[in-house]
Amino acid sequence: MKLFSSVPVVMCALLLSVGDVCGALKANAQPTGVAVSNVAAQDTTQSNSAATVSGNWQISWTNKDGDSKEGSMQIKQDGSSLSGTFQAPRGSAKLTGNLQGNQISIDVKAMMKKFSFTGTVDGDKMSGTTDQGKPWTATRQ
Repeated sequence: MKLFSSVPVVMCALLLSVGDVCGALKANAQPTGVAVSNVAAQDTTQSNSAATVSGNWQISWTNKDGDSKEGSMQIKQDGSSLSGTFQAPRGSAKLTGNLQGNQISIDVKAMMKKFSFTGTVDGDKMSGTTDQGKPWTATRQ
């Protein structure tokens, strides 16, 4: 009988401690609408931080022979897709590419050859490496 007489005391203590935890959780809880709007605000902030590269760019790169080359790019951006024209000393070519955050990838098809530039965008500057492992930089005009 002594065992059963202590059960109500233990149960009361357990219920009181659970009640304190539930009360603390309830006091710190936010209405559902507030949490949803905070998430939406975070998503907006992330999309605003994505780079934009539409416009005219001067580009310098090193070719496979180690020679410095210069040209220009006219880039049009539609979401993450890039298109435009690449102008180099030997003529112009079609440009396509992709932009994810600040990571850029540009492909140029000229004279039956394909050249690729990958790198990062930082405001009005881009830099990275070519598909041949050589450096390139570009500045928005």
